[in-house]
Amino acid sequence: MSRLADYFVIVGYDNDKERTAAGNSQMSCGKIVQRFPEKDWPDTPFIEGIEWFCQPLGWGLSYDKQEPKFFTSVLTDIDANKHYCACLSFHETLAITLNKVIDEEDEAAATVSGIVGAKFQPTITGCTSGLGSGSSSIISHHSVMYAPKCLVLISRLDYADTFKNCLGTIYTVYIENLPYTLENLIGNILGCIQVPPAGGPQVRFSIGAGDKQSLQPPQSPSLPVTGTAVYFIFKQLGIKNVLILLCAVMTENKILFHSKSYSHLTESCKALVSLMYPFRYTHVYIPILPAPLTEVLSTPTPFIMGIHSSLVSEITDLLDVIVVDLDGGMVTIPESLSPPVPILPSPLWEQTQELLTMILFPNLSQADLAFPSLEKPTNYPKSDAIIDKELRAIFMRLFAQLLQGYRSCLTIIRIHPKPVITFHKAGFLGARDLIESEFLFRVLDSMFFTTFVNERGPPWRSSDAWDELYSSMNEILKSEAQNKNLIPTHIQELGKILFENECPNQQIYAQKVLRPPDGSFHRIHQPSFPRISNEKVELIINDGMRKNCISHRLTVLRNQMRIIPMGPRLPEVLDVRPAVLNSARRLEVLKTCVAYIFENKIADARKLVPAVMRTLKHRDARLILCRELFGYVHGNKAILDHQQFDLVIKFMNKTIQNSTGVDEYTVAAALLPMSTIFCRKLSTGIVQFAYTCIQDHPIWKNLQFWESTFYQDVQTQIKALYMQRRRQIESNKESNIVLDDVPLEEPTALEITAEQMRKSPALEEDKKNELAQSEESTLYSQAIHYANRMVSLLIPPDVNAVGPKPKQSFRLDDNQSVSNSIMGSHSLSEHSDEGFEENDALEVGGAVGKIVSRFIDRVCTEGGVTSEHIRNLHDMVPGVVHMHIEMLESVYLESKRHPHVQKPKIQTPCLLPGEEIVTDHLRCYLMPDGREDDTQSWIPAEGALFLTNYRIVFKGSPCDPLACEQTIIRAFPISSLLKEKKISVLYLSHLDQTLPEGLQLRSSTFQLMKIAFDTEVTPEMIETFRKILTKARHPIDEFEHFAFQSYGTIMHGTAPSKTKEKYSTLKGFAKKTILRKFKQKAPTKRKLVTSTLDFDTLGPSTEAIDTHSLDDELEDDEFETNTDTMPRVLTAKDVERMRERSYVRDWKRLGFDDAQNGFRITTVNANYSLCRSYPALLVAPLQINDAALLHLGRCYKSQRIPVVTWRHRNGALLIRGALPHSKSVIGMLKNSTGSNTMSHDVANYHEQDKYISALIDSMPKNISLALAQYNLTGMNLSMNSLFLNASDESSYLNRGDTSLTPEVNRKHKSALTAGSDGKSNNWTDSLKPKSNTIKNNSSVSAATAAYRKLRLYVLGEKSQTKSGINADLCAEFIAVDYADYRQSRIAFKKLMRACLPSNTTNDADQTFAKSVEQSEWLQQISSLLQLSGAVVDLMDLQESSVMLSLEDGWDITAQISSIAQLCLDPYYRTMEGFRVLIEKDWIAFGHRFAHRSNLKPTHGNSSIAFAPTFLQFLDAVYQIQKQFPMAFEFNEFYVRFLAYHMVSCRFRTFLFDCEVERFDLGIASVEDKRGSLSTKHHLLGNTGSDDEGVYPMDVRSKAQSSVNFNRIGHSIFDYIERQHAKTQIFYNFMYCVRDDVLRPQSSLPALDLWPYYTNEELAQGPPYDLELTNADDEIDLSELRGKRIVVSAGYDNIEKSNPNAFVCLLSDVRQAETERGYLPQKWLQVWDQLEVPQMEELTRKSSLSSILLQSHGKLAHKRSTLEILMKGRLSGYQDKFFHPHRFEKHPYTTPTNCNHCTKLLWGPVGYRCMDCGNSYHEKCTEVSLKNCTKYKAVDGVVPPNVNISQGDTSSIASSAATTARTSSHHFYNQFSSNVAENRTHEGHLYKRGALLKGWKQRWFVLDSIKHQLRYYDSGEDSQCKGVIELAEVQSVTTAQPAQIGTKRIDEKGFFDLKTNRRTYNFYAVNANLAQEWIEKIQACLQ
Repeated sequence: MSRLADYFVIVGYDNDKERTAAGNSQMSCGKIVQRFPEKDWPDTPFIEGIEWFCQPLGWGLSYDKQEPKFFTSVLTDIDANKHYCACLSFHETLAITLNKVIDEEDEAAATVSGIVGAKFQPTITGCTSGLGSGSSSIISHHSVMYAPKCLVLISRLDYADTFKNCLGTIYTVYIENLPYTLENLIGNILGCIQVPPAGGPQVRFSIGAGDKQSLQPPQSPSLPVTGTAVYFIFKQLGIKNVLILLCAVMTENKILFHSKSYSHLTESCKALVSLMYPFRYTHVYIPILPAPLTEVLSTPTPFIMGIHSSLVSEITDLLDVIVVDLDGGMVTIPESLSPPVPILPSPLWEQTQELLTMILFPNLSQADLAFPSLEKPTNYPKSDAIIDKELRAIFMRLFAQLLQGYRSCLTIIRIHPKPVITFHKAGFLGARDLIESEFLFRVLDSMFFTTFVNERGPPWRSSDAWDELYSSMNEILKSEAQNKNLIPTHIQELGKILFENECPNQQIYAQKVLRPPDGSFHRIHQPSFPRISNEKVELIINDGMRKNCISHRLTVLRNQMRIIPMGPRLPEVLDVRPAVLNSARRLEVLKTCVAYIFENKIADARKLVPAVMRTLKHRDARLILCRELFGYVHGNKAILDHQQFDLVIKFMNKTIQNSTGVDEYTVAAALLPMSTIFCRKLSTGIVQFAYTCIQDHPIWKNLQFWESTFYQDVQTQIKALYMQRRRQIESNKESNIVLDDVPLEEPTALEITAEQMRKSPALEEDKKNELAQSEESTLYSQAIHYANRMVSLLIPPDVNAVGPKPKQSFRLDDNQSVSNSIMGSHSLSEHSDEGFEENDALEVGGAVGKIVSRFIDRVCTEGGVTSEHIRNLHDMVPGVVHMHIEMLESVYLESKRHPHVQKPKIQTPCLLPGEEIVTDHLRCYLMPDGREDDTQSWIPAEGALFLTNYRIVFKGSPCDPLACEQTIIRAFPISSLLKEKKISVLYLSHLDQTLPEGLQLRSSTFQLMKIAFDTEVTPEMIETFRKILTKARHPIDEFEHFAFQSYGTIMHGTAPSKTKEKYSTLKGFAKKTILRKFKQKAPTKRKLVTSTLDFDTLGPSTEAIDTHSLDDELEDDEFETNTDTMPRVLTAKDVERMRERSYVRDWKRLGFDDAQNGFRITTVNANYSLCRSYPALLVAPLQINDAALLHLGRCYKSQRIPVVTWRHRNGALLIRGALPHSKSVIGMLKNSTGSNTMSHDVANYHEQDKYISALIDSMPKNISLALAQYNLTGMNLSMNSLFLNASDESSYLNRGDTSLTPEVNRKHKSALTAGSDGKSNNWTDSLKPKSNTIKNNSSVSAATAAYRKLRLYVLGEKSQTKSGINADLCAEFIAVDYADYRQSRIAFKKLMRACLPSNTTNDADQTFAKSVEQSEWLQQISSLLQLSGAVVDLMDLQESSVMLSLEDGWDITAQISSIAQLCLDPYYRTMEGFRVLIEKDWIAFGHRFAHRSNLKPTHGNSSIAFAPTFLQFLDAVYQIQKQFPMAFEFNEFYVRFLAYHMVSCRFRTFLFDCEVERFDLGIASVEDKRGSLSTKHHLLGNTGSDDEGVYPMDVRSKAQSSVNFNRIGHSIFDYIERQHAKTQIFYNFMYCVRDDVLRPQSSLPALDLWPYYTNEELAQGPPYDLELTNADDEIDLSELRGKRIVVSAGYDNIEKSNPNAFVCLLSDVRQAETERGYLPQKWLQVWDQLEVPQMEELTRKSSLSSILLQSHGKLAHKRSTLEILMKGRLSGYQDKFFHPHRFEKHPYTTPTNCNHCTKLLWGPVGYRCMDCGNSYHEKCTEVSLKNCTKYKAVDGVVPPNVNISQGDTSSIASSAATTARTSSHHFYNQFSSNVAENRTHEGHLYKRGALLKGWKQRWFVLDSIKHQLRYYDSGEDSQCKGVIELAEVQSVTTAQPAQIGTKRIDEKGFFDLKTNRRTYNFYAVNANLAQEWIEKIQACLQ
């Protein structure tokens, strides 16, 4: 029994504190007037500060008397006990009297501020009926005010209604002055009324005022009593808001309610807390927070509080508080709340909402039914209290489902003296598969759950409704799953239980409670509340307590102690007996493998390892593995051999690694004892345990894991302690809670605990103490055991690996690290590293010791271990750590010294002569790099990485056990290294191991090495390797390349002197650029001394700076540095040797040394004074002397003048040069040398015109006289000859020609006679001048003389102006688009990423083909072939010469020039001719191989990227080879061989930028001498080696004091010749000698991706070092006869493994000769002796299809040429005549060709220009011609000024005077689609007449085709009334309004059209039409 109330308190207004309150601008205070009893109860002390909670908004005075109010505040004392303060508040009259006289100043201040006197300040904040409108009025000195007074009952019981009745009765007696003494009433409440505890009977009582009251205690002490509070909060907030609030409370968030009603605040807070049942809210709980205490809201701890709504505006900085507006029904969650509020797991969230909706809105399910059910679900409407309990029932069910199985995870760690229970959180989450549930995870970590476990964990206690519900929840859910209708029934039943808990008696007791009459509080003369006599109250209280003391014996304990049911069990949480469904076979494989391991059948076990690894991905298999391994444990130690140990460790690591949160703790706990059992013997006395190999898992660093596992083991030991008679413990086997096979009939730990708790009251104290001591000893021993386990698993085995080292060696090792910024940077001071290593082990040991000590503190304090034992444990830990570290040192060193794991033997690669390995090999793994090839089975591979002075080589074996006998080689030259990147954390799937260090090496030979270094390779070794590699990649001298280290003749020469790099900064660059333009400089002169020649040459003038590319200038400064400090002295013999160079001999073959042809070979550049990047000998016109050539150099960039490089047999020339300088101020500055006069510019350009004129004059001028009769202009003839006349195929069909490509029927008979025999390669005869070749004789007819043919096309850049070419020279400038070397760099990078992605991508959109397309590499190859094809057509068909004047003349110029010559001249398609072509157009003419391939020694620290200019040329050669397989003597391997060795530096051929570099280094002199000797030997028939007897000396070495000895290396072409004599590896057996012009297709569909980019041969490495691959040996096929050969793509050499028939036949011949004893002949001799059988040509009549087929290729080729010409021509007229296309979508129902790419255009995907009618693909619109021609083509319509020729001609002539309009008209006439409509826009407009005429409406038509604006009288009128030519229009603008005679006008509808004659005035109907007309007209004007 307990008191109804503990204290009765009267609280009133405090007048004494008014002055202080006003002075501090704070609220007035209340004071306790009286309290009863005055002395505190011994069991319940009085709570201070009660006056704040009586008036939460403050004690303010009021003008009006307010009604009495009742509310209940809840206070919590220091012991977390709640005290309920029931408060009844009413107002009393307060007379205002002044304590002092107010002076005038104070009165004034009081008047202004509204304060009367200095005594009080009326508080109106929060008072709904406070001062009102009178707050600013002046209070008179004798006003009547009302002060609040409160009657308060303080109780530990929550009976709010009873308290309200009691206080109401006391107030009624006071207000009505009833004849009852207040002392009697108060005394009865405090002392006479006793309330029974929960479960007690109903109490009926009276407080002595004639009242009758009853009080019903609840039936259960743990069930909350809510009344209707829960239903109220749902009505106020709604379902979802309440659910979110519950989740927020359960996850310990801060909740703040606010309302205008205090009762609502109390009810809502009570409801929210009651919904948490069975959890108890243990944080701060203040339903009504007084205003002065709002600072409490800033507390960091969770809380539930309520405040009055008027205070919300004052609280704004709450960033982590969830605010609930009860009156408005809104929940506000701040955005900054972190972490956010989690919600219930998915199924429970939806189910709970559905059930709540069913209770709150029962008719919702039938709301939409047409015929709802008439029968009611219940016979009576539910009361609010019933609904309240059913809502609570839903939440009880929710928590019962959420915590299902929680009792299975309770862990008993102590039973005596009192139970200590912990909870296995990870096991519970894993077993429930809720590991991802953020809500449950946070709930389990909350203080609520800890309290829940402590209260409900013990198995012997009194139970309540929730325990019953939990134990039966499984059956309830099963029944509900079968019958959904049971759900509301079950909820009602549970709600009924909750309702009966509050209202067990159905009989209603009629209470009688006094109540004051309405309006009684308004009485004016109501006296104040009287003062109560303390003595009387005390007397009554004491008397009542004496009478009621007997009631304590009436206490009835309704809830008896009993065993709590276990409820649903979760056996899989802590048990390893999984439910095996369909994986029995997999588990059988696992068991078999484990058995093989322990039976030492390692070979059989290894075969099953991959299958076991896959099986371990399943949870069941992981648990079975732990059980199987533990089954082989006998004793405390299991010593395995090395292979057994390795496999067991691999399985243990894989098991832990695959474990997820579901079973991570379980698996790790199962493997924990085995980590100290399984071991291997390393040497005598040194044993390595498994824990040293399984430490790399985060689970071991999880303290929560160690605690839960410790508690599980302790529970097992405690259980065994109490079951010694029922279970025997194996003394030689360590206990493991996970793996012990526990019979099901054994009692659980909870059952044992319940039994002991039941017996505990009857046990003697000695027995209890003995049991408690035994349990404490168990805990202590387990803590020792776990401390050792933690030390062993937390201290890494390499803790002593660094060890103390001498300071010097440590610093040396430290300096070997490579940083990204500074090589070898060392940031430590001299003494900063001393003692670091020695302290490292101590630091690790100290850190581990702290972790273990923290663990000991937590578990021992929880388990009640004595302080003495805890102190002993702490003292023990440092010793254990120290001993373990010492033991690990020997174990680690021994394990590293004896790598017992069998690693493959290192295979040393084969080396070339002169190649040496420069570093120690590094054991590593070759990783997959994402290539789409057939190497998946070969890679990853295990081997070693080697670095030689030539290559980077990986050699090893595949890791795949099925292919491990093969050898893998991947290599590339060091000089081809593009990028070296350090990578880390590489995972090896086959080893299930992660390697920390790796390298990724990318090569320009399209090779990638992704290397993962073995653990034995230290980071210092890797850094050393990188340093040596970087040094080898960028040598300081050219002669450090491998080409000069192994081959060739020893050469005496000087190493090139190192000069400071020019323009090292941008400032220096600008300074040099400006100063050298204006500073006078003495010209440098060089003397060329020869025996027969004597002439002075001016020094090289400073080249101009390319203004459009700063990067190019900085890169090309090599040519501008004046390193020629001494003159180059040449003898006549040297010049004579120069004339024997291959390109000079080629010029002689072409007839350039014959004066009759108008050319000569000049030596003006013999000492490279004309141009440093040109060859020593050049071809020059006979008319131009050497001095003119020197002057001409100033006109061109880098002095690269246009030079003839090849001549067609029809006399057309191919000329190449650099860009000419523009005629501008910048151009004048560029060309200034500082010593010439200002008139040099005019002279230079006169020289330029003279030079070009001389070139043109040297061309044949004979043209067919038949041209005159057609009366064609040059442009028309050019178009027709290209497109129409060239399609005449009659001559080819009549000849029955079977050429390799469609051949052109040349019209010059003399040109065909020279090659009639088909064998002569000497074109001299055809180049002899005919009768009218050199000069235009007078015999030419007048008509022919009047017509002048265009004999020179200049292909240049758009930046050049046409003024550079004089129109009188019969030449035309064509601007072309091309990809420069910068764009090729970008394409090369993208192509390399596509071919070598380095990582496997799973992006389905980013396929290999798409990546190649996005790189635009093939587009650039296509453009290259198209430009070269245009040169071929212009020279062969047009018979015009072509001058290439592009960029610097050494990149794109070399590409186009060499490809064109390859197509035009069959000589260059031979092996000899191709060598000449490269040596001439690439090497001699100064292609910058060293710069483009980044091989310059000075490029080591530069950022110049690899530019694939020469590679693109070789790719184009491959494309031509693919289209014409019979046209080339060499095969595709020859081209790949050149591409590989272009960057390999094995040969000297491609190592220099120009010929002058080779000359300065003495290489050119040796080559010249060698060339002259080889020529003599050839003439004498000597076939010996070229190297024999040639030891030349550089003449300049005589003047040098120091002599360096270097090797000059080999030429790649000499090497190819020697190999060609031995083997047929470079030869194309399909080669057919024909005199044909090749016209390859350049469209993208005709191109293939070169296999060089994607193919590789892992068996032998790159096949281009023939000595290494044995490719030069004859293949013996005798053993392969009749055998099946398996050839693997990507691994084997296909050509070698599967040779063609020619190779096999040659091998048969060689074998036959050997068998007969003959000396085998060379293969080439055998091949040349073969006779080609005569075959009769089959003739057949040609059909239309065959004609179209034969003509298709040629027509497509001409079409691309025509496109280039037209684009170039139109670019010059775009600003005057054309405007952009206006595209719109257009469906093409019939097949059409795209005007850009010529591909098929069909379907709803096309675009058509509205002006010119051109048709395009969507992707072609962006890259099409930028300007629209405005001519709509119509088939069959020919303009009157164009006559289509029907004659037989192939000439292409054009005239510079022909307008662009005519050309574009004819061009689009051929290629445009039909457009029938020619009215762009039409409509009515008002037009003002001329002079004084008025406005008149006309029908206007805007015609963009005719470029006119026509007007008619009406829209139907066909007769035009007037025309305005748009060509004369100057502007179209809006105009001022005017009167036009209509009623209404739009002022914005006027606009003016201004022409060069007059201004036209127009008016449209409205502003929109006027604006549309203006836009249409302006569009036509652009």
